[in-house]
Amino acid sequence: MRRLLDRGGAAVSERSETPAPVTPDRIAVGTAHRDQAAAVRAALADLGVTGVTVDTANRLQGREYDVTVVLHPLSGRPDATAFHLETGRLCVLASRHRHACVVVCRAGVAELLDEHPSADPVRLGVAVSFPDGWEANHAVLSHLEEHRVSWTP
Repeated sequence: MRRLLDRGGAAVSERSETPAPVTPDRIAVGTAHRDQAAAVRAALADLGVTGVTVDTANRLQGREYDVTVVLHPLSGRPDATAFHLETGRLCVLASRHRHACVVVCRAGVAELLDEHPSADPVRLGVAVSFPDGWEANHAVLSHLEEHRVSWTP
């Protein structure tokens, strides 16, 4: 966020013929939990970044920003719970941007998904009537793999 703001980015869209500055009020950080959002707010404050919206997927629902940074719901998790696999959460986090979305995800999430035991009964010949969170997370991770930037502290 700090670097994005320092670089003075601008967004071009149907809303204006001239590039509009990407200001803090046009940037959001999305998390799965309120404690994660609080930690991100504190970290941004330490960097002198104010005015950026930092909130959970539920609270970002229906809002729109030029740029979003998303903490993948399974990052930092030792297990894949139904809450974290819920497809709507991932969908909301990944769709609040107009121009750019940066997904921050720790290494090992794909393996975490592969190790996740399914407690749901399997019924042969019955079509699933809703998106499967396990499958949706794998599909998103697979798509993002093409754009992956690894970072080692």
